Amino acid sequence: MSVATYRKIPFTTKCCILFGGFANQFGWAFFGFGMIFFWGFAMNTDLSFLYDTGEVITVEGTATRSTEVDASEGNITVIENHYKFQTADGLEFEGISYATGESVQSGQSVTIEYPEGKPQYSRIKGMRRKIFHAVAIWVVLFPLVGLMFMLFGLKRSIRALRLLKYGEMTKGKLISKVRTNTKINGRPLYKMKFRYKDYMGNEFELTEKTTTPYVLQDQGEERLLYSRHNPAYAAMLDSLPSSASINAHGRIEPSSIIKVIFLMVFPLLTIVGHGIYVVNTYVG
Repeated sequence: MSVATYRKIPFTTKCCILFGGFANQFGWAFFGFGMIFFWGFAMNTDLSFLYDTGEVITVEGTATRSTEVDASEGNITVIENHYKFQTADGLEFEGISYATGESVQSGQSVTIEYPEGKPQYSRIKGMRRKIFHAVAIWVVLFPLVGLMFMLFGLKRSIRALRLLKYGEMTKGKLISKVRTNTKINGRPLYKMKFRYKDYMGNEFELTEKTTTPYVLQDQGEERLLYSRHNPAYAAMLDSLPSSASINAHGRIEPSSIIKVIFLMVFPLLTIVGHGIYVVNTYVG
């Protein structure tokens, strides 16, 4: 009975695995970029239909002032209109409604409407409660796309860490290479299939998709890692995020701290930048 493989993964290598690779880097960059639109548009989108249920109460109010905001729709400036009103039981409320190119005069009588029992959700009739119409919510697709890439990259990174720590080393022989119709950053995506054997001599096949096929065919046979308990769970060593290296003694080489710093640029910019915005906007 053979002894199971165990390797210690250096901290710098773990960081490179978790944040390296196209999916991880693109995911963090696109998520961070997309969140700018999320805060600027999605958080200022009028979603009144979510809580405008039941009877709508209408009362008369008075406009107090109107100002232009730093936003526009169809090249027309959005106007912020302030007002005040009283409910039937005498409670006073103030509110703000937004309209594209439409303003009210101070002291002007305006019609206010709100859901029954929710005067805090009032608005001037015909206007909206937030800067943009509900259609602007589509911008959430930007951070969602980034998040999907991040989750996909994280899944691959976790697989890589498991295989690096416990995986068995063997060699795979390239049996097919097909150029797909997909391109990533202008590079064609290739589908490469390798055949390998586990420690008991059973044959398995592994398919890798890559835009850098030369990395996986620079040798007659390419090294790969597979799980002893599930030999079909495998990955080519050279296709792991940040190309982790295992030396001749079976030890994992530590990655350069410079490389770690480089790979942490997008994650840190995203976390710190948006973290500061959230604190200044919603906490401070």
